[in-house]
Amino acid sequence: MTFTTREVVEKLLELLDGEGGLADSLEELKEAYGQEPTRPDAARVRILKGGTEIAERAFGARYPEVRVYCERIRTSPSEKLRRFSGEMRAVAEVRVSQDRLEGITERLQYYFDAVRDVLERRSGCIGPGLYLSGEYEVQVDPVKKGGSFFLQSARVLCTVLINRS
Repeated sequence: MTFTTREVVEKLLELLDGEGGLADSLEELKEAYGQEPTRPDAARVRILKGGTEIAERAFGARYPEVRVYCERIRTSPSEKLRRFSGEMRAVAEVRVSQDRLEGITERLQYYFDAVRDVLERRSGCIGPGLYLSGEYEVQVDPVKKGGSFFLQSARVLCTVLINRS
């Protein structure tokens, strides 16, 4: 059986939104980031790759937000007896917004570090023939207008190795 892109993206969504996921990582990291003793804002996690303006019109503006999607699929014919052998680059895009410029980057770092923590803790087999590798890359965008006055986002790119017969 081959894989579907949706299957891989949904597995990543489960890792972030499920038990031992993003909420737990945020709780663990809040002291290191000097966050309030109350529970941090839960990030809404959804499958979507789209522009900020379109998403805000469709779903309303609620931040922080994590969007999960597939960026690239690459086949690697090194295992000839497999129906599919290769990798998929999945992205968890973190978006934060606030009314003041001060502290927005620190808040973004807090949330993407929580995403990184989940990926590091949950690397390995995530489903039949699906392996979340330990490697990832973080790309941080500059602050821009959007959301509630200011918006900043970062993409955490991770590799899922796929081997299906």
